[in-house]
Formats: sequence, C-alpha cells, structure tokens
Amino acid sequence: MNTSYNNDNKSDNLNNSTENEDFIDGCSDSDKDSILNDDYDIDSPDYDADDDYTDKDDIDEDDADAVFDRQEKAKKRSNIVRHIVLVISAAVFIFAAYNLINIFLAYHKADVIYDNINQDVLDEDSHTKVTIGEDEQPVEIPFTYNHQALLNINSQGIGYMYIPSIDCRLPMVQGDDNDYYLTHTFNKEYSANGCLFEDYRINGGLSASHVIIYGHNMRNGAMFGKLKSYQNYSFWNSAGNNVFYIYTGNVIKEYKIFSCYISEAISDTYTFNFPTLASMRDYAANMKAKSMYDTGVDVSNASQVITLSTCTNDGEQRFIVHGMYIGEASLE
Repeated sequence: MNTSYNNDNKSDNLNNSTENEDFIDGCSDSDKDSILNDDYDIDSPDYDADDDYTDKDDIDEDDADAVFDRQEKAKKRSNIVRHIVLVISAAVFIFAAYNLINIFLAYHKADVIYDNINQDVLDEDSHTKVTIGEDEQPVEIPFTYNHQALLNINSQGIGYMYIPSIDCRLPMVQGDDNDYYLTHTFNKEYSANGCLFEDYRINGGLSASHVIIYGHNMRNGAMFGKLKSYQNYSFWNSAGNNVFYIYTGNVIKEYKIFSCYISEAISDTYTFNFPTLASMRDYAANMKAKSMYDTGVDVSNASQVITLSTCTNDGEQRFIVHGMYIGEASLE
C-alpha cells in the first residue's frame, strides 16, 4: 500500500478544510447560513447547466442554416443551368426547323418552276410513238416536245432529258461556264436545284462524240436525285430501265446504258473533245470496264457516248452513268 499517497491526501483534505473554514469565517451571517445549508458551492462558479445545451443548440441551428443555404444555392445553380440548357435546346430546335422549312420551300419553288416549264415545252396530252434502236420496235413517249418553246424560255437551251425509269424529264442547257447553272434553274431563277447542263468546254453541243451532262443529287429525288438507283443491277436489268432519251431540235435520240460506277471528282471519266472516233471508242471500252456490274453492252462500234454525272451522298465523289447512242427518230 502506498502510505505516502494516503498521507498526502489527508494533508490536502485538512488544508482544504482549513481554507473552507477560513472562508466561512470571513463571510456574513446570511452567507454562512447558505453555505452551511449547501445552497452555495464554494468551488464552482454560479452558472446554469442548461446554458451548455442552449449554446450547443445554437451551434447546431447555425450549422443547419448553413447547410440549408448551401442546398438552396445549389438548387438555384442547378435551375439556372437547366434553364440555359432549355433555352439553347429551344434555339437549336427553332434554327433547325427554320432551315428545314426553307429547304422544303426551296424544293417546292423549284418543283413549281420545272412543272411550269414542262407545261410550256411538253404536251402531255399528246403521246409520241417512235421507232428507234436495234429492235426497231415502236416506243411510246408520253408527251410531245416543242423545241422552239424551250428556246423561248432560255436561248442557251439545248434539249430535253427523258429517263423513263426514274421519271426524269428536264430541260438542259450549255452555259458560259460550269458554275452558273449549279445554282440557277433553266429560266435563270436562283435555286439550289440548279439545272441539267452540258460541260461548257465541249465542242459541238449535243452532237459531240462525248457529251457530259451534270445534275444535282437532290435529297427529294429531283434533278439527278434518283439516278443512284442504277447502282443496283436488278434496277438496270428491269424492262425498259436500260435506256434513256434526249430530245433536241426535231429529233429524239435513244441511248443504252452500258456502265454505272462511282468516280473521283477529277478522273479520266471527264475526258472529251476526242480527236478521232477510235479514241472515243477506246474511252468507251475503258469506262465499261469500270462498271459496278456487267451490262453486256458492246461498245466497240459506239458512235457517241452520253455521260450523266451527279454527286454521291457524301458530296466527295461522283456517280456516273454512261449511255451509248443506238438510234434516233424524227418528230416531224
């Protein structure tokens, strides 16, 4: 047992007792009565124990208020971001809708223009029966053509393209460059549809040994928009789909499609003004070899080739259809 500790303890208690007695002796009589009756704690300050809880409650309430404020600010920021996103989305939607409406209006305007030209140049109430080509069987064309009416609308007009398989019946021009008719219709109104046109650098117009006709690949199928159907052999091989016609002056010419393929925008496909018939035939043989499928058409005796050229859907390449002249008939 540690007697030293106990003795020290006793000594401390005695000292404390003595100090307390001295303190009591120095107090007034009323204070002495309070102290002796345990109403006064000598060793402790006068405080209310509930004050501790009040202070803690105040602190907890402050923390809760701070958390609430942070949550409210976060909600406000979230609402602001949400409103910004909604405004941007609405703006994008309105802009897209505006563009779509403009596109459809432009399509409609071009359709109306070419419908009116067809009414002026083609008589769809009077069908034409012609005997053309190798089999010399009569071919019925569902309209008659007025070349002078075409020239009255545009003096640069050279003829009419008719592709029965894709219901293409459109006027053609040969302009002063290869740019103007990319964005202008046959009657020279501005339009993204443009017009079918022959390369301005070709000598001889539609009588040249190799004629190149350009036309847009419109998404609504207008102009050469349906020409891509010829990427499928089954389409080409369907009855009557392997030919197209060109009206010019007072004759109608028939062409048999012998090659269809995708080409680069700059390639030997766009070769023209051949010096000899033999060089044109070599060209025709080379183009036939590029075809996506074998048409079985013999081009060794070709006297003229018509090339139809349009953009692919990505706009980077060109879809090509070659036709070989097989005969013509007078419209008089």
